[in-house]
Amino acid sequence: MDTGALSLLITNYVFSLISVIIVNKEINIVKALLIAILAIINLISLVKVHLNLISKRRPRDYALFLINTAPYATLIMYQGLWLLIPILPLILFMVEVIRGRGRSVVANVSGTALIASTYIAWYVLMGGRLINSVIAISMFWVMYHTFSALFVEGILPFRQGIMPRHASIFWLMALSLLIPTLWATMGSLSLLLIVEPTVRALVTFKEDKLSIVNLRGRIRRIGITLLTESLVLATLALMLLYLA
Repeated sequence: MDTGALSLLITNYVFSLISVIIVNKEINIVKALLIAILAIINLISLVKVHLNLISKRRPRDYALFLINTAPYATLIMYQGLWLLIPILPLILFMVEVIRGRGRSVVANVSGTALIASTYIAWYVLMGGRLINSVIAISMFWVMYHTFSALFVEGILPFRQGIMPRHASIFWLMALSLLIPTLWATMGSLSLLLIVEPTVRALVTFKEDKLSIVNLRGRIRRIGITLLTESLVLATLALMLLYLA
């Protein structure tokens, strides 16, 4: 059971729902219920499907993956560059799975980014107006979780070729896109979103891989910390969206 993935899915549904209410000033109950059903389908089966895809990869597992992802094809009706937010991690993840590298760093990180992208997918499917500030928040949200996933992969002692500092490098590079995008769409206050991840990225430069001793317990504590931080950032993003 990937509690991190499930927690992110639950957070994203609430995050998307409140975003729609803030932007539209109302909510379409039917659409919200339909997306809730889709979210539940993802919650109860996506982790199992993922684990099967990266190990057995039977036709049934691909079929179950399609059941989880097919409803998102309707997003194509809403044309725009914003579609790259969910499409790029999906392509990266599926390429790794097809290559038989479903447990690779790229697969794990792109899988996390793909789950994070359900924020904007569910927002649009619930009837939310596709305004620039929501797209900017979604970009931040996906990049933040990509950074966090890279950090976790980097500190694992059995992961070769990646270190925690690689997560820091990714985040500092991402700032070149996030800073102008957030500022242009939501004003200077929106830069509050990048403060905590940036401080963590700078600290992470000094981090090394974890010891194998009590690794599971230490990873669990890190996971709880990252979940708490993401909830705080989601709350802050909603406040900024409301002000914008």
